[in-house]
Amino acid sequence: MKQALSDTEIRIIAAAERIFLLKGLDGARMQDIADEASINKAMLHYYFRNKQQLFDIILDDKISKVFDVFQVWAQPHLNFEQKLRKFVEEEINLIKSFPILPLFIMLEARKNPDLIPTKLKNFPIQDVKATFQNIIQTDIDKGNIRPVKMEEIILNTMSLCVYPIIAAPLFQYTFKVDNSAYLDYLEARKQLVPDMILRDLNYKTPQN
Repeated sequence: MKQALSDTEIRIIAAAERIFLLKGLDGARMQDIADEASINKAMLHYYFRNKQQLFDIILDDKISKVFDVFQVWAQPHLNFEQKLRKFVEEEINLIKSFPILPLFIMLEARKNPDLIPTKLKNFPIQDVKATFQNIIQTDIDKGNIRPVKMEEIILNTMSLCVYPIIAAPLFQYTFKVDNSAYLDYLEARKQLVPDMILRDLNYKTPQN
């Protein structure tokens, strides 16, 4: 059974997340994290060996939350459109909360092919895939969406959610958009992305 974190550990992890967001993994220092958590560096090292250990804890938590977002598709009281809209909203909210996550995973996975299998080994991925496939096939059979592969929907939806956050610095510089305006742009995508996906799928609202 996993031991509960102490209040100090929770405070340190929260401080580390703020520092990683500001400086990235490479730019962050243990002293930065200690200062942010209002503790001395010796106490920080008492709880955590190094910044990589802290980042791994945060990464595991975020990956777990990414997986949790997919549970939206298993909610039986929602139709396809409602599930899609909720999925997009939660996906964008999650990535906005830790925008270095997608790029970090992509870069680290290229260096370490075992990263994804290791991080996801305890998640029931096959069950989630089977659930999602059944939902899609049901809507295809009913004529609610065009014939489509599960992978196409996931890849298109996640790309439309994730890439604008990865590309934020380039987009903001090119179009002279400040942070506030860019956050408004991301909020608007919670409506825009599902609309695009539904049009592509020729979605028809189920008749009661």
